[in-house]
Amino acid sequence: MSNLVNWFIDQGPQIGLRLGGALLIILGGRLLGILAVRVAGRLMDISQLEFSELLRQFIYKLIRWALTGIALIMALGQLGVEIGPLIAGLGVAGFILGFAMQQTLSNFAAGFMLLLYRPYDVGDPIEAAGASGIVGEMNMVNTTMQTEEGTVITIPNGKIWGGVIKNKREKTS
Repeated sequence: MSNLVNWFIDQGPQIGLRLGGALLIILGGRLLGILAVRVAGRLMDISQLEFSELLRQFIYKLIRWALTGIALIMALGQLGVEIGPLIAGLGVAGFILGFAMQQTLSNFAAGFMLLLYRPYDVGDPIEAAGASGIVGEMNMVNTTMQTEEGTVITIPNGKIWGGVIKNKREKTS
């Protein structure tokens, strides 16, 4: 028992400082994420480009996740964890997940292209991937629309982007 007390007396302050430093790094990463999202929002507001709300939310989440991930890796380094093998392991895991989720990632990429080029928007009557209806919702992976019969259908964005898209909305002058 005295060995444990002596070890804690010797190592306690160092462990406390490392834990405190790690917590400060994580807190700083979160605060930096909030600040970066605000700056990105203002830059998008003053930009000549029109960003859809879905694209804005995607950019905000990407910024938050990236900065949180970097802060967590730095905090682990502060705690004494070797981050080189950890990063290599994350790369291998990402590679494996990429193969396993190939179709989902394809739909995600198609959703990103639909966001950039905006061939349709929520509320538009469209014909795409062999279906027609009014777009009710769109996210990065699929688009949901309601047919004239009232049926709600969900189409993967990869099928929409890979085919002909007919937007039937009336043009405004």
